[in-house]
Amino acid sequence: MDRKKDGPQYRLKLDDKIILLNNKKFKLLENIDECGSIMEASKKENIPYRSALKYIEELEKEINKSIVSTSRGGKGGGGESKLTNYGKSILKEYRKVESILKMHDDVNEIETHITDIDQENKIIYINLNHKKVILPLRGNFNIGDKVLVLISPEDIFVMLEPQKSSVRNIFEGKITSMEFKNHLIRLNINLGEYNLFADVTEHSMEQLNLALGKNVFIGFKAAAILIIKI
Repeated sequence: MDRKKDGPQYRLKLDDKIILLNNKKFKLLENIDECGSIMEASKKENIPYRSALKYIEELEKEINKSIVSTSRGGKGGGGESKLTNYGKSILKEYRKVESILKMHDDVNEIETHITDIDQENKIIYINLNHKKVILPLRGNFNIGDKVLVLISPEDIFVMLEPQKSSVRNIFEGKITSMEFKNHLIRLNINLGEYNLFADVTEHSMEQLNLALGKNVFIGFKAAAILIIKI
């Protein structure tokens, strides 16, 4: 991701090409497809018409593909501009990147280090609250590597008692705060050394009789965790 004066530019990979696109240019392309007019789209995004044409021309030259198809009208005008299939694929890739980044806006972050690696079973071990956590080995890691572990609040499940299951990553904690967030209840659970956020539905909150100060157990599946070397 590169930062320019118009905000962050995301690197989009399409086929063997790398495209840089920020939100302003994304909205321009999106509006061209919706409005059927480069002129109208540039007005909506407050971009000079000639600048819009120049951007499209430069991008098409760079990737050697057409992204906007323009048909001329008759004597009375009525020309139309639409995105080509390749142009639509650019929008699709941008939306995917934006959705992934948005999904991780509220992600739990844990800085720790790798304590052991089981190469045969493709497993990494880290410590959380002086307890071993099992994570899948994805990528090139070594014992002692400092890592950042990312856990989505939606991937953490809450229970009143530890249950026997295939999930080994289970910890005891206390609810320290509760708030509505995106139609869910966001719980802040103190584990002692760490605080983790977990999202539950109102139905689950009522079924478990959750309240501030209540002791609960939380768990997460190893496959749902992302680990990054830092």
